[in-house]
Amino acid sequence: MKNFFQRLIMSEKSSNILKYFYLFLILCFYFYGFFQRENIAGGAEQDFLRFTWPVINSFKENFFYTLENYGSFGEGSLPLFHILNAYLNPFTFSKIYFQGSITLISLLNVLFFSKIIEKKLKISFIDSTIFSSVLLLLPFFRSSAYWGITENFGWLFLILSINFYLDYESKDSKKRTLFYIFLICFFSSLALYTRPYLVFFPIFIMLNFILKKDYFFVLRASLFYFIFSLPAFYLLYLWGGIFYELGANNTSLIADYHNPKFVFKNLVIFSSILLFYLMPLKISEWIKSFPGINKNQLLIFFIIFSFLILLNYFNAFDYLKSTTLGGGVILKINQMFFDNSILFLLISTMGFLLIYDYFFISKKNLILLISLIIFCFPKHIFQEYYEPLVIILALALIDLDKVKIQTFKENRTLILFVFYFFTYYCGSFLYRSL
Repeated sequence: MKNFFQRLIMSEKSSNILKYFYLFLILCFYFYGFFQRENIAGGAEQDFLRFTWPVINSFKENFFYTLENYGSFGEGSLPLFHILNAYLNPFTFSKIYFQGSITLISLLNVLFFSKIIEKKLKISFIDSTIFSSVLLLLPFFRSSAYWGITENFGWLFLILSINFYLDYESKDSKKRTLFYIFLICFFSSLALYTRPYLVFFPIFIMLNFILKKDYFFVLRASLFYFIFSLPAFYLLYLWGGIFYELGANNTSLIADYHNPKFVFKNLVIFSSILLFYLMPLKISEWIKSFPGINKNQLLIFFIIFSFLILLNYFNAFDYLKSTTLGGGVILKINQMFFDNSILFLLISTMGFLLIYDYFFISKKNLILLISLIIFCFPKHIFQEYYEPLVIILALALIDLDKVKIQTFKENRTLILFVFYFFTYYCGSFLYRSL
């Protein structure tokens, strides 16, 4: 028995050594991408040169002129990122130094995300860090970091607001205070002012606490959000309304590109992207439960797929064949190899089944799903909207049942997670090299 425990300890030590070695390698790989000026996402360099960098420099020269004429720069996000960096980042004297600073700051996402995973899933620090380190393999996250564009600041503020939300939700009464409500509202507002679609999180928390009848939170959060919304009201006044003109073409950012009328056509793309990012977790669950079959889920799958095929018969999804902007990786693969949308609709059906499996676990998850519908508002859905959002939600915010929590704690899931997203990185690299 003594020898058995000695072997077990050695095995754990060896495992931890390998895990730390992996973290060292992935950190080196991350910085290697910066020095190689990697741009797998494709548009990051041009976005920086055409939009982000000119706005930052304009803010440095004339704050009020830039703010008033912000829409004329063609930038698709709100100006918080540009203002913060124009006045607080000491490295804006040079493009490459500025981009290096954003590359370093982006690592904070991994650090804070790791702490949330460790608390939520009750796993070791090294395992939670490995889970969070997959952010460093994601093409859009890497490109945003290397080229100094806005996305990763938004994710950082979102992660911080989720962290304080989970602290407030915990059983620790010391954290159910006005100060924690302030922190939740403050960082979620910063996230919104960086990336407007992150408004889903304030919507989610307010709906969640209203349904829980936590009026202590609702009343105080309403006051904080009103205070933090005052700059937005000023921008609306300055720009003459929310339908401000974007760039030289005088097109409306809201009316022409972000509108609830696009929700229906985007639902199948939405489900396919969710499936893509949660696939390694589902594979690990399937391995654990094999050869068992959930007959209820099989029936739901058949009903949804039949309905989508019926809609496809009446040409409801013809737009998928001609979609060139956005659509996600699954749609791109389908377009490369097939002349019809059957495979894509099959995968989308699996995505809807995953939504049923994850988001119907609790009322909280269902409220979160409703809040996420805002991501179906764009005329064109780009995968970057969901990367790394889906991973953050799955590991930090969504309620999990006992089977899923246990699955997360197994080394098999950790290995699958890293291998899957490394394969995604390699595939993205090869795709951009073609």
